[in-house]
Amino acid sequence: MTDALLQVEALNVDYAVGSGGLLGGGRKFLRAVSDISFEINAGETLGIVGETGCGKSSLGKAILNLVTPSGGRVLWRGRDVTKMDRKELRALRSEMQIVFQDPLSSLNPRMTVGEIVAEPLRVHAPELSAEQRNKAMIEMLERVGLRADMQNRYPNEFSGGQCQRISIARAMIVKPKLIVCDEAVSALDVSIQAQICNLLRDLQRETGVSMLFISHDLAVVRYMAQRILVMYLGNLMELSPRDELFERPRHPYSRALIGAVPEADPNLRIVDSLVALEGEIPSPLSPPSGCVFRTRCPNATPACVGSVPQREAVGPAHTLACHHWRTLYD
Repeated sequence: MTDALLQVEALNVDYAVGSGGLLGGGRKFLRAVSDISFEINAGETLGIVGETGCGKSSLGKAILNLVTPSGGRVLWRGRDVTKMDRKELRALRSEMQIVFQDPLSSLNPRMTVGEIVAEPLRVHAPELSAEQRNKAMIEMLERVGLRADMQNRYPNEFSGGQCQRISIARAMIVKPKLIVCDEAVSALDVSIQAQICNLLRDLQRETGVSMLFISHDLAVVRYMAQRILVMYLGNLMELSPRDELFERPRHPYSRALIGAVPEADPNLRIVDSLVALEGEIPSPLSPPSGCVFRTRCPNATPACVGSVPQREAVGPAHTLACHHWRTLYD
């Protein structure tokens, strides 16, 4: 019996592409997430990293059932989210929330900030009076670093960082157990990124909320997460405790990503002989056979063409999928 709050088992997400008409050549399916499995424990942050287009956001949305998985299971406290009806999902929303990448476009421009932050309470806590909702809204605004007198202003009157604080307040006001942060700081200036990351960490310490932190910025994920899942073309490349991944990455893709992280003092770089990542990610409509990373991997062999690497356990909490990791990096 596992103590995990969230269990993702062999999750797949497919998108239909093309109309399937006479001139369209038939409908095709793009596999955005392929056979992904992991767990998140209470109070833990799991980071999801990879280049743009690797399926990170699709994975996060599928966990919340904002997109329908085409296979696998998402277990929330032992219950399969993919089999819940509309009523059950509505009740679940108060426990699982999301903070989107674009802080302004994710907020309703016709609602005041006070209305935006208080709205989840109208849906998930209808027993509260208007006075109680207003009190909770003001307390949450102040908790995320905004003033109570801002409640009557509209989202377009705020900066990007302030809008993201509003989004976080809206997500946290229902006291969720899990927040999916989908590139939540990537649209912000570096100094504002640090402020928002510190706010999220403070809220996690105070409330015990778990996080799925999605980002293409490995340095930010290193600061936020205790474990990191590396994705490429919808596939799991490596899943590892944070420090172990940075000190001893075993997958060539992980090593290339870490090698791209700026380091003020090159002498402090832990891993030597990192190879720069060259070329562009292939189209997910036509992924390479065998190992999907082989077309950009400096260590690819004919074995990488002929078969998909199986995931192997490197340690108690470390798994990866690579044909040659033992001979290359172990």
